[in-house]
Order: sequence, then structure tokens, then C-alpha cells
Amino acid sequence: MHAKRSTDLPKPAGSAAHVLRRLEETPLREDPFPHLVVPDALPADLYARAVAQWPRFEALALLQMDSLPQRYQMVLSDRNLREMEPEAGAIWREVRDSLFGPETLTRLAPRFPSLAAKLETSVAARPAMVYARLVEDHAGHAMLPHTDVFGTFLSMLLYMPADGRRPDLGTALYRPRDPSFTANAGRSTERFPREGFELAGTAPFLPNHLLAYAPSDRSFHGVEPVEAPCTRRFLLLFAVMDSRSP
Repeated sequence: MHAKRSTDLPKPAGSAAHVLRRLEETPLREDPFPHLVVPDALPADLYARAVAQWPRFEALALLQMDSLPQRYQMVLSDRNLREMEPEAGAIWREVRDSLFGPETLTRLAPRFPSLAAKLETSVAARPAMVYARLVEDHAGHAMLPHTDVFGTFLSMLLYMPADGRRPDLGTALYRPRDPSFTANAGRSTERFPREGFELAGTAPFLPNHLLAYAPSDRSFHGVEPVEAPCTRRFLLLFAVMDSRSP
């Protein structure tokens, strides 16, 4: 069977409406910090096409940081999308733009107090900048508890495994052992010792499941070490404040 041409794909407006509806109708989880785990985040057809267009490993760049071993990525910038094969570029552009559009922040603000507070600041008058990348983690990758940069309005992780056999490979959600512990703005890029946190849960690494949260001083999350051979594929998206000078 031949794949449909990119012109036959659902219109982005329809895909974006699907994502917004799923974000709004999925129950909010409060523990250990407000977050959403959204099944069927993308339209099923679009998700299947995106999985089929995952880039070859040789096209991914190593994200070389001492604390992030075995992590590879491809940034979904407009330039990189234009350089892809037309079908792949059209699909990934639709995925990116469906996950985050002009209405996303205002529609989600009632669900996330930290997002609502940031939208009241003067810098929020500018449209948010979107940073999206495809990420592939291999066995040996791990990440200590952290909160994400406070200049981020919204963080999303769309899990894209080939099947549902390894739900344990999802994002770890942590609760500080000291209930009063927070990461203030000056420590938002810091990774904290694992022993200072309890594992409160794991967002399951299942096909077409989306983890969404608004970074705050308590949005501690990370990746637990995995010894067995494994590959984690997901799309990571940050909607960040545009703090550049006019």
C-alpha cells in the first residue's frame, strides 16, 4: 500500500484542535506537582505517520553534556524541516505546530497556576518562542532531578516508542524528602542529588502519550538509570519566554 502524499494529510488546524481538546479534557494530576498525562495526544493517523518518519540515527546529533550520556537529538527548526524530505518535513511541522499553537498557553493557564502567573508578566506580551527537538536516549542515559528553566511557560514530552512494552522508561516525577525544599529561579538549571527525593511516579512511556507541565519551583523530574538495553524516542517541546531586547 502506498503512503498518502503530504497534501492528503489532515489540515494542521484539525490536528491542533485535537491536541487542545485532549489537553483540556484530560484530568489534571496534582502529585507531586501539577501535570497532565495525555493518551492519544495526536490524531492516530498523524502519530503513525510521524513514527514512520523518525530520522535515521546517523542524522541525529549527540547532545554532548557530561550529565546527559547517550542522548541524541534533532532540532525541529524551520531550517531543518526544510532540509528534510518533503513528506517528513510536512509531517514533523504539523506535529510541532499541533502540539503548540497561539491558543495553547491561554487555554491551559486555568489548569496551571505557575503558567497563569507567568502570563501576567510584561515579557508575556510577546508570543512565546518554541523550541522542539526529537530526542533519542540509549541505555546508560540518566538525568538527576531538576525543574526546567523558570523562563519556560510549558514543557511537553510526546513519547514515541515502537510499542508499549517498556512503560517504565517514561519520565520520573520526584517529591523532595524535605517538604519545604524548592528550586528558586537562580537554581532552575541545577540537577539535584537523587537521594534527596522520593520517586512519586513515572509518566508511562507508551505510544502517543504526552506529558505536559508548567515548570515551577517544585516541578522536579528526571530519568531513572536503566541498565538493560533500551531506546527512548520522544519529542521534547518547550514554549519559552522571549526575553530578547526589542
